[in-house]
Amino acid sequence: MDFKWRRLFQIEAILLLLITPLFAQADVTEEEATANCLKISEYSAEGGKYYKLKQYAKAREQYQQQAGWSESCQLDEDKVAIAYNNVALTYIHEGNYLKARAWLSILPNDKKSIFNLGKISGDIKNALEKQSTKPQGQYWQYAGASLWNSMTIKPKGKQYQVDFEGYYAGLMAMYYGPNLGEFSTVLGFDNGKAHYAMSGDDGDCEYDFEIKQDGLTVNRTAGESCGFGHNVGAEGVYQRVEL
Repeated sequence: MDFKWRRLFQIEAILLLLITPLFAQADVTEEEATANCLKISEYSAEGGKYYKLKQYAKAREQYQQQAGWSESCQLDEDKVAIAYNNVALTYIHEGNYLKARAWLSILPNDKKSIFNLGKISGDIKNALEKQSTKPQGQYWQYAGASLWNSMTIKPKGKQYQVDFEGYYAGLMAMYYGPNLGEFSTVLGFDNGKAHYAMSGDDGDCEYDFEIKQDGLTVNRTAGESCGFGHNVGAEGVYQRVEL
């Protein structure tokens, strides 16, 4: 057998072992799953093409597909980390060091992530030092499938508009999309802290917010029904990505 075709057969066999649990749980054929997993290298190559042309936004779109499908096809952590770092590098070249940090922090113990975080540590510090003492900004928490839970906080009079967009990306998210959840409210912050209690049709959840220079922590203090899609939650630690 020709080496090229033998190698292709080996790749397809490995991918088949990885994706069998996926299409066994949903209406996805073996052929469709295999084809999508084989496209990962194409997304990487297409991203590389735009990256060399310094078209970083277009490169990022391809690398995000690479990341999402690498997760969905359950590739080795090292290969998934390559995709995360590819996305981060596009942000680094655009000077958006906080979003780059977010992507590099998904697998922070990966050698590539450690290296690239080290290269921009001074830039991250400088960016955070520019932020005001007020809560406004955008905060990210990774949800999987190249999606981020986001908390966006903007001044509104003497208070702040808080908008949450959340996701739950299960194994089939790349095929059928994620579960969704959101809320929008106006809160008063005192020394970076605020409390939000849902009411009526929105749900019965309550959240405590605490904002520091580099991020936001959200704790759910009460309630079970938050009005979100299955497994979507607003609680957790978020990184500041915009000032």
